[in-house]
Amino acid sequence: MSGGIKRARMITIWSLSSSLVLAWFGAAAGTGLAIADDRVQPVRLAVTAVAILIFSWYGIRLTRSVATDWPRHAARTRTDMIVTGVAAVVVMLVQDAGPAGWGMVAVGWVCLVTVRAGQLQTLGLALGTAAVCVAVSEINPGPQPLPFTANILIYSIMCLALAYPNKLWIWILDLTEQAHATKDAEARLAVTEERLRFARDLHDLVGHSLSVIAVKSELAGKLTAIDTERAAAQMAEVRGLAQDSLRQIREAVRGYRILDLASEIASVQSILEADGVRCKIDLPPDAVAPEAAGPFAWVVRESATNILRHSTATWCTVTLRSADGSAVLEVVNDGVGAATEPGGTGLAGLAERLTAVGGSLTAQPTGDGRFLVRAVAPSSPSFSPASPVSPTLPASLASPASAASASSPGNAA
Repeated sequence: MSGGIKRARMITIWSLSSSLVLAWFGAAAGTGLAIADDRVQPVRLAVTAVAILIFSWYGIRLTRSVATDWPRHAARTRTDMIVTGVAAVVVMLVQDAGPAGWGMVAVGWVCLVTVRAGQLQTLGLALGTAAVCVAVSEINPGPQPLPFTANILIYSIMCLALAYPNKLWIWILDLTEQAHATKDAEARLAVTEERLRFARDLHDLVGHSLSVIAVKSELAGKLTAIDTERAAAQMAEVRGLAQDSLRQIREAVRGYRILDLASEIASVQSILEADGVRCKIDLPPDAVAPEAAGPFAWVVRESATNILRHSTATWCTVTLRSADGSAVLEVVNDGVGAATEPGGTGLAGLAERLTAVGGSLTAQPTGDGRFLVRAVAPSSPSFSPASPVSPTLPASLASPASAASASSPGNAA
C-alpha cells in the first residue's frame, strides 16, 4: 500500500472519529447536567458507563471497517452498527434523553452508520434516528422536557445536517483509491504491451533465422555422405546465420539495458512522491555525457529502491551539476537507513559501471541524519538521452524468398 493511500485512510478515520467525539461530548454534557441538578443515581450511571464503553469499542471498530476494510468486512460492520445502535438507545432510556446531553450519542451513531449508505438509505436512517430520539424523549423526558414539536425539529436538523458531511470523506477516500488503482492498472498494461512488443520483435529477429538454420542443417546432414565439401559449406552458412542472430539479440537486449536519465528521474520522482517522500529535482540538460547517462540513471533507480526498502525518509533531492570538468549526481535523503545491506551488489555494480566510463561512486551517511549517494563522471557540452539500438536483419535474411533460394540444394553448390 502506498503512502498516499495510508495517509488518506488515516485522515478519513480521524474525520469519522468526530462522530464518536460528538457522542462522548454528549455523554459528558449529560453527566454534568445530572451532577449539577443533583440527579446522579449510581445504578443508572453504572449502566450508562457500560453502554458507553460498548458503544465506543464497537464504534471504533465500525470506523476502521468503513474506512479501511470495506466491503470485505461488511457483515461485521452490520453487526457493529446494530450493537452501537442498541447501546445508544439504552443510554437514552437510562439517562435523560435531552438533545444537549445523551441525545448526542444517537446523533453520533447516525453520523457513523450512514457513511457507506446510499442517499435514500441515509435519509431514511437520519429520519428514523430522529423519530427514535423523539420517542425516547417522550418516554424519558427528564426534569426539563422540551415540547414535542421542538424535539422533532431539533433532532431532525441534527441528524440530517451531521449525517451527510461524513459521507464526503468516504467519497474522497474512494476517489483516491480508485485513482491509485487506475495508475497501477495502467502501469501493468504498459508492461504487458511492452512484453508483447518485445516478443514480436524477437520473433521477427530470430524466427526466420532459426527456420533457415534448421533447413540448412538438415541439408548438411544429408550431404555429409555424398559431398563433404558442400556439407561443410552449408555448415559454414549455418554458423554465419547463428552469429548474425546472436548479434541481433544482443543489440535488442542492449536497448533495454540503456536507461534514459531524464525519464528515469521523472519516474523515480513519481514513485517516491506516491509513497509519501517529497522529491526535489535539479536536472540541467547539458551536464552529463551520453556515455554516463545510463550509469547515472541506474544510480538514481538503485537509490530510490534503497529509500523505499531500507529507510524511513520523508524527503529526497536529486541534483545534477558540473564541477571541475565532471558531472556530479547527488541523491540525498533524510533516512540514514538507505544504504544497501553489507555484501550487496547493487551499489557495487553501479560503481563498476561508472568506473568503466572514468567515473566513481560513493554512498555513505553524512553524519547529520542524511544519506548521500554521489556519482561522478566526465562531463560533456551536450546531453542526449540514450536510446535503444534498432536491430536490422542481415542481408541473407532480408526476404523469405532469398533465404529459401539460398537453402535449396540446387543453389548450395
